[in-house]
Amino acid sequence: MKKWLIGFVAALLVSAFCLPALYAVDAPADLVIKAPEGMAATQSPVNFSHKGHAATDCKVCHHKWDGKAAVVKCASAGCHDSTDPKDKTSDKSFYRAYHDMKSEKSCLGCHKAQQKGPTKCTDCHPKKS
Repeated sequence: MKKWLIGFVAALLVSAFCLPALYAVDAPADLVIKAPEGMAATQSPVNFSHKGHAATDCKVCHHKWDGKAAVVKCASAGCHDSTDPKDKTSDKSFYRAYHDMKSEKSCLGCHKAQQKGPTKCTDCHPKKS
């Protein structure tokens, strides 16, 4: 009886801690976020670490992703494809996708809500050399 209980507890621990790792999504390589074609950049590109955000569910940022199809870029048609520099309020705004302080789906909004991560312009956008 005691061996059965120990075996059961061991199997339960393996299931709880090891099996999820088999299904975990490997974080993509780090990347550089640039203003999309047709949009004049006023700041330098942003170096983004997917591994640094691995604890965050992918669907927080990729909120239209179904978990199966390939992830599309934020500036893809139908998503945040407004490159108008004056458009900082619409849901289509590329700028707002990253800078909306009231949305936990944006970089700044998430960092503000979690009270960690960069929140100043130069924290993400290093000065141009």
